[in-house]
Parts: sequence; structure tokens; C-alpha cells
Amino acid sequence: MFTFDEIPYDWLEPGNYLEVTPNYRNAGIFPYPVRAHIVGQKLATGTLAPGQVVEVVRPEQAIALFGEGSIGAEQVAAFRKINKTSPLYVQALADADAAVKASGTFAFAGAVSAAVVLRFRVAGKQVRFTAAATDTLAQMATKLAAAIMAETGLTVTAAAADEVVTVTCRHGGEVGNDIDLRVDVAAQPLPSGLTVTVTPMSGGSGNPDLQDALDVIENDWFTHIQHPWNDATNMAAFAVDLARRYQAMSKLDAHGFVGKRGTFGELGTWGELTNSPFLTCAGLSKPKSSSWILSAVCCGLAAVHLTNDPARQLRSLALNGFEGPDPVDQFTETEQELLLRKGVATFDHLSDGTTVVSRMVTTYKESNLGVADRAWLDIMVPATMSRIRYDWSVYVSLLYPRAKLLDDEDSAAFVGRTDESDEDAGNSVVTPRRMHASWAARCRLYGNRAWIENVERTVKESQFARSEDDKNRLESRQQVVIVGNLMVLAGSLEFQV
Repeated sequence: MFTFDEIPYDWLEPGNYLEVTPNYRNAGIFPYPVRAHIVGQKLATGTLAPGQVVEVVRPEQAIALFGEGSIGAEQVAAFRKINKTSPLYVQALADADAAVKASGTFAFAGAVSAAVVLRFRVAGKQVRFTAAATDTLAQMATKLAAAIMAETGLTVTAAAADEVVTVTCRHGGEVGNDIDLRVDVAAQPLPSGLTVTVTPMSGGSGNPDLQDALDVIENDWFTHIQHPWNDATNMAAFAVDLARRYQAMSKLDAHGFVGKRGTFGELGTWGELTNSPFLTCAGLSKPKSSSWILSAVCCGLAAVHLTNDPARQLRSLALNGFEGPDPVDQFTETEQELLLRKGVATFDHLSDGTTVVSRMVTTYKESNLGVADRAWLDIMVPATMSRIRYDWSVYVSLLYPRAKLLDDEDSAAFVGRTDESDEDAGNSVVTPRRMHASWAARCRLYGNRAWIENVERTVKESQFARSEDDKNRLESRQQVVIVGNLMVLAGSLEFQV
């Protein structure tokens, strides 16, 4: 006995009638609908209205949306430099009311004896001017301020007063404190007799409220979300929202990315603000690029590579478009180990200055009972589980779209069977055993992709049963073991005497 969707069961007119329908029993892994989302900070010149979400394909689009020299424009440019293919959507938040802008200074002292090119780095970009032998300190300060202002894409403005250049973030908020200022002595040392004292950016306060942006996308599917605000309030709100999205009744799985510039102690404290399996905190000491560029690059990198293979670690992948700290400011191996334990992702730095991923982790460190736990430590864990959950949900909805539910022992459960294989059963009737067989087939596919291991054992440990209280409900406990990654090779190298 077979059932049809298009052919009436009592049709009398002679003819050959065939429904054409797909059979999904042997379908491969279903494409994962990656959608990245950036919440950026905008200037008054930006055209993107708060609450509006638009897709961005080219980085230059963000200049109009967020304003030239905005943090939001830099976020999009950083993401698109490393990820040119993933769909990217953006929304903007303006400066908070009463926000204070961060500022820093360059103070000149001494003199130059001959014409020389002086090189600086401001917000990760090189700025230079030629100082003449006859220039006074005030004239050199004026030239530097003019050179900074000529770079209209920078997230800062500059003004000279006597021998001091004051650099001010275009945006209000703590976010501006993460902007780097330095004399670029690596490119060219200062000439003898001239000194430039740098006062780092500080004093910014009053970040925008991230919750306003999260409310806009409350019911929208986004797989990767990044924003630039690393203060405690926004971090807490972000962690809560990511947890809500991952719940079974939401099924809006997303992974969040935030960056921070800070000392070892500051980053450790920051990492412990949250305990989220769905949030990656990326921090470095005195990187040349701003923290929102670091997190945007991490977001773009994860969106590409964890979609290709959610179970494969990101170690050794280069953060193209991001400039890390000088060797003297890089964390030691011990500091990196301790940062990982506090929920902060770590990075290595190659001899050519390239920054690469060491270990990208989440901020999850302990269970809800306060017990130390590494179950969700690596970013691959939520990525793999999201991918399997999505694929299994799509597979079941396509394979059994209108199935009736029966007990295994019911005689009607054999409707549509062509042989003794539960895996090859029809889709008009489903039983716990048939669904278990479908799960087994899907797990073998995940195992062939090396997403999971110990497939046969975990399939046996998985259970499917019809609810005793609701005849329309099939309940399950499905087991998987996520594949491991080679991160630590520990051995004893012995020599014989």
C-alpha cells in the first residue's frame, strides 16, 4: 500500500499518472545558510538609520552607510578583506548621549639638524611628513596634525597646539581607548636630538547600548555576529542573547566575536566577565590595528573556515588585514596559556609580522554549577553541534514531511516497507526504530566528514521513543562524539647511553 500526494486514491480515468518528487534518503550534507552580521558604530554622516539592516557586498558601501572615518566602516573593510564570499549584513548605532571621546597626544621635544621624513602610526595606518632642518617644534606638530587630517579614513581627528598634537577619536565611548598611537620607529627611527612622547588614547566613556541592536535582529537568522564594544554591560547583554539564540526553541544559532586591547591582567579580567560557549573574545597587548579590526577579522575567518569544516581547528590561519603588536609587547607562552584558561583566544606572530591564530576558544570555563569544565572550550564544538543540529532538522523535515507516527510493533508500521531495512522505509509512516535508522545513516555521513568519531557506539547509545503522554510526539536522546584536533603533542625524547 502506497500513498500519494497528487494522485487521488479513487481515480477512474485510464492513464499513466506519475508524481515527480525528490527522495532525500541518500542526500548529502545540506548547505549551511551562513549569514554574518556586523553591528558598527556610525558617524552623523552615515546614511544607515538605527534599526535598519542592509546587506553589504563591497567595503566601500560601508563608508556611505557608517560615514567616512567611522569604526563601522573599518569593521566591514576588515571582514571583507579576509572574507569576500559570506553574506554580510550590517546595522548601525550612533554615539550614546553624553558619550566622551577618547584622546591621546604626540609631544615634540628637541630639534632636527637636517631634513628628515618622520613616520608615525595612527589607528594602524602609517602617517608621515617631512621635517625641515629649520622647522620649530610647533611647525612639526602642525605638519603631523595636517598629515593625520589628510587621511580622511582614519577614525580620529588631530589638532596642534604649540609642540603638542592632540588626537581625538571621531566617536564617543570607551571604544576609542583601543586606538593605537605610536612613532613608527620600525620603519624609521627618530633622528638624534628629536624626541616624541606618546600619550596613549584614553578618557573615552559611554559606549552605545548593544541591546538596541540585538532587539532589532531578535528573530533573524545570523550565524556570526561581531561588534566593537567590549565594556562589561555590552558583553553581558551579548552573552545572554547568544545563549537565547542557541536554545532548542529558538534555533537561531550564532557565534559572537568581540576584541580588546589590553595588558595581560586587563584581558584576563575581561575574559572572565562572561562564561559563554557562543562568544569568542580576542585580545592582544598594544596591537597596531584597533580591537574591532581584530574581532572582525576573526569573525570573517571563522565564517569561511568553520563553514567548510566546523570540526577543524583554526590554528595557523593568518589574520590578513590585521597588524599585531611589536615583539616586545607579545605575550609569552605562559601568558597565553593563562589567557586561554580565562576564556581569551590566543595568537602567534611570525617573523614577518603576520599574526596567526593559535587557539580560538569561547569564554566557557565552568558549568552552571560552578564546576571547572572544558566541554565547550573550543569554537569548533558549538560550530559542529550547530551544523549537525541544522542538517538533521532539515533532513527529517524533508524525509518525513507528513509522516504518521506509530509504535515499532504496530502492524501498520510496515506500510511502505520494500524490504527488511528500516533505513529504506517509506516516508508516510515513521516509528522510533525507523527514525533511529535514519539517525544512524546521518551519523555515518557526519563520520565520513570527520565531524564526529565512534559513530557505531554513539548510534547504539542514541535512543528514540514515542511519548507516553502525546501520541504525536517522538522523543530522542542522540549521542555524538565530536572529533578531536591535534593541538598538543607531548612526548619524551630519550637518548640511549
